[in-house]
Order: sequence, then C-alpha cells, then structure tokens
Amino acid sequence: MRGFVFIDGSNFYFKLKQLSGGIGHKVNLLDFDFKAFASWLVRPQELSGVRYYIGAIKQDGSEKSQRMYADQQRLLSKLDLQGIEAVLGHLIRHPDRTYHEKGVDVRLAVEMIRLAREDRFDQAYLLSSDTDLVPAVEEVQSFGKTVQYVGVPKGQSYGLSKVADDVRLLRPEDVAPFFNS
Repeated sequence: MRGFVFIDGSNFYFKLKQLSGGIGHKVNLLDFDFKAFASWLVRPQELSGVRYYIGAIKQDGSEKSQRMYADQQRLLSKLDLQGIEAVLGHLIRHPDRTYHEKGVDVRLAVEMIRLAREDRFDQAYLLSSDTDLVPAVEEVQSFGKTVQYVGVPKGQSYGLSKVADDVRLLRPEDVAPFFNS
C-alpha cells in the first residue's frame, strides 16, 4: 500500500497553532519535520509522496511583504531539502490589507485527482479542513482509492469527515515529536 500526503499549507499552519497550545510550543514551520510527520501518518504504508500547497507571496515594496516573502522562501527551501514538492497558488491583498489565498485548493484538488488517476497512491492523506474539497475526495474514491481526512478536533470539517474513508484527529502529543527543539 502506498500513501500520499496532501497538505493545505495555510490550513495546516493554523491547525498546528491550535495544537501547539497543548504542548507549550510556539509554531515555527521551519522547526517542523514535515517528512518525518508524513512518514508517521502513512505508517505502515510506504510514503509515495508529499505535496505542500500554499499561496505565493509577492513583494509589493512594503516591509511586511518583504519579511513574509523571505520567510516563505526559507520554508520552501526547507521543504525542498526534505524532498517535499511545494505547489504555489496566489496570495492576494484585499483592500482591508488582509491577505487571502486563491487557487490553492483548486490546485490541491486537481493534483489529488490526477495522481489518483495515474495510480501514484492507494490512500490519500488530506490535511485540510476545506469542505470545498469534498467533490475531489469523491472523485479520488471513484478511482478505487481511499482518503483519510486528517484534522484536529476543534474546527473539524464534518463535510470531509462524512465523505472520507477514514478520519484522524490529531492531538498535541501527535505533532510534538516533529518539532525540532
């Protein structure tokens, strides 16, 4: 059996923040071992791949965008060193000065379906709580693949929980070993 891990980066970051309160650890994605975490998730299956989906930060000349861009570049380098492919969507700034991702969930959905069709995995591990992904889960299942929704108890996606073949809700002690001290 082969497992493939699909990580909605922004969604996962906020889930880690929720969980980190239970382990007394400040979340810094540069301190997280994504590859070891993914291997742990799919065990005893073989890890056939990990994809990390995130909106690409563009520099607009502001100090904040330069800092965010530099931080994201460090994260992308870390993921690359761990053999994890990052797939970029867009990050746009709204008039209220907040940032929102666009196209990230679509990229995740399309690739999950394409990789299922190409028979690159037997079970997908979906780390996102976005119910927009329910149709993609159903399509992946139509190829005879199974999907495990991976979330946290607070903010669990009941839509994904309902359609997924299996549900795993992470606890603080599950993620603690993957933070470098």
